[in-house]
Amino acid sequence: MSKSKKKSQIIAFIPARSGSTRVKNKNIRLIKDRPLIYWSIYKAIISKVFDKIIFSSDSTFYYKLLANYLKKDKLVYKNLTFDKRDKLHSKVNSKIFDYLKFDLIKKYKLNKGDLLVQMLPTCPLRSVKTIKNTINYSLQNNRNCFSVSEYDFHITFGLSIKNDKWTPVFEKKSPMITGKTQSQTQKKYYHPTGVINCLHVGSLGKKVKSIYQNASPIIISRSESFDIDTEDDFKFIKKIY
Repeated sequence: MSKSKKKSQIIAFIPARSGSTRVKNKNIRLIKDRPLIYWSIYKAIISKVFDKIIFSSDSTFYYKLLANYLKKDKLVYKNLTFDKRDKLHSKVNSKIFDYLKFDLIKKYKLNKGDLLVQMLPTCPLRSVKTIKNTINYSLQNNRNCFSVSEYDFHITFGLSIKNDKWTPVFEKKSPMITGKTQSQTQKKYYHPTGVINCLHVGSLGKKVKSIYQNASPIIISRSESFDIDTEDDFKFIKKIY
C-alpha cells in the first residue's frame, strides 16, 4: 500500500530578536496595553488560515510574556510553536532568510508543498484581509510574493550629501537637475515592507539567495505598512492605534 501524501500546510513565521539597536526592548514595548509582538500573533490567530504559527526568538522571556497575554485574552492557540533561536542566528547582521532556508525548514521537517508566511512584528497594522488576500494570491498563482509600499515622498528627489555638496541619486534624470519638479509628473517607486512575505518551501533551491528573488510584489497601503523602528514611530502609533 502506498503512503498517503501529506497535506500541505500554511505556516506563519514571526521572528522577534530580543536585542534592538535603535529602541531598547522594542518588540515588547506596549501598544494598547499589549507588547508589540502580540499584535502580529493576534492577527495570525484570528485570520484562521494557518495550520501552525511559529514564533521565533532568542528570548524565552518574550515567549512567556506573549503566552501570558494570549491566555489573558483567552486566545489559546494549540498550534503556536516557540522556536528558540541560538545566538548565532540572533545577531544584528544575521539574515532571517538564511535561517528559514537552512535551519527552520529542516528543524520542523517542512514539505515542498508547504507555504511559509513571514510577518514581522514591527508592522502591527496589517489587516486580516491583507493576510488572506496575499496568501490566496500566492497559492492561486503558485508564486512567492513579498509586500511593498509606495514611498511616502518621491524618491526621485533623493540625494546624498558629503562635504556640503549634494549628488542626486537619479543623476541626470533627477528632477533637481531637469527642473521637472511637479509631484504629479514623478514616477511611482516602491520599497519592500515587513507586512507579509509568502514563500513556497519547494521553491527555495540553492540558487535562491533572498526572499525577493523570482517573487511577485504585492502592493500594501502605506497605513498597513507602517513599520516601528524609532521612538518617534512609537509616539505616532500610540496616537492612531
